[in-house]
Amino acid sequence: MFATSQDVLFMSLAGGFILLVIFLCIFLFYGILILRDASKVVDDVAEIVERVHKTIVEPLRALDYLIDKARPYIETLVERRLKGKKKKK
Repeated sequence: MFATSQDVLFMSLAGGFILLVIFLCIFLFYGILILRDASKVVDDVAEIVERVHKTIVEPLRALDYLIDKARPYIETLVERRLKGKKKKK
């Protein structure tokens, strides 16, 4: 089967190459699994951020709108009270 030492060298190189290919396939498989899990985590985080946006940010925007509309009335009320205190002194 092996006529010369070169044949043994070629067979060991072929075996090593086959082993290298097997390890690279396993590495690629696990890399794909890790990336898939990371994609799921990113999707979950995006969903949580969307829920937080709906439950916190949007009501705050509505509250800010109401404050902007009520600000002139509150300012005039504060000015009247300050004028009333100044007149009493």
